[in-house]
Amino acid sequence: MAMKIVNSGNLASRMPVKGNDEFSVLATNMNAILDKMEKLFQGIRQVSDNIAHDLRSPLTRLRADVEVTLQENDPKQYRLTLERVLGELQNMQEIFQSLLSLGQAEAGSLKIRKKPLDLSQLLEDIVELYGPLAEDKGQIFDAHIPAKLMIEGDRQLLAQTLSNLLDNAVKYVPEGGRITLVVELKDDKAEIRLDDSGPGIPPDMRKKVFDRFVRVDPSRTLPGTGLGLSLVKAFIELHQGNIMLTDSALGGTSFVIVLPVK
Repeated sequence: MAMKIVNSGNLASRMPVKGNDEFSVLATNMNAILDKMEKLFQGIRQVSDNIAHDLRSPLTRLRADVEVTLQENDPKQYRLTLERVLGELQNMQEIFQSLLSLGQAEAGSLKIRKKPLDLSQLLEDIVELYGPLAEDKGQIFDAHIPAKLMIEGDRQLLAQTLSNLLDNAVKYVPEGGRITLVVELKDDKAEIRLDDSGPGIPPDMRKKVFDRFVRVDPSRTLPGTGLGLSLVKAFIELHQGNIMLTDSALGGTSFVIVLPVK
């Protein structure tokens, strides 16, 4: 039966399990392996489909832009086209770099440099960066961060994680909206709660929002690769933490990150 499944390539098939003898245990273990393999292959197919979808449009734009410019024979237009081409290539490079980091994180091969880290100072630095951006959009941004909250972590990865969440909040919360960042020490855990008064995330999207290439904005009118929250989840798990998504008391979304303290 095992060879039949392997030769057919149908990873949805499973070994029959009858009784409690050693053959049943072997069949159960084999089915567990098939479950994992099926999930991995589905992920590969999904990523391939999504890459094709997300790169088709910029590649089409690049080709059309270059073809039109070559017909005009205008040196000034050449420069403008090259600048647009450079922007598109940078966006595609960002997609591939994010995929590389995500794949390394999920495989456990991403180099993580954990050391004693003042989480409070890191958060203060990020708030200092995003506070003016929120103010420019007419948003109210409040932060409550206790001093000297120490953890073991990689500053660069955690900074990228927290910046990604705050960037989304500032991007999606409308003018006059509110964003709050509250950090609390609960037993041996640091809880970081980011709330906003934005449009929120529909219930049917909440289980998918950490998947690769998922965009909450269905029209894709806002910039992004759809990989940000996948990286957030992967980087948090590399720190033996977890992230949850709930409704916010402000009316939008609440992301809750829990990290072990030193």
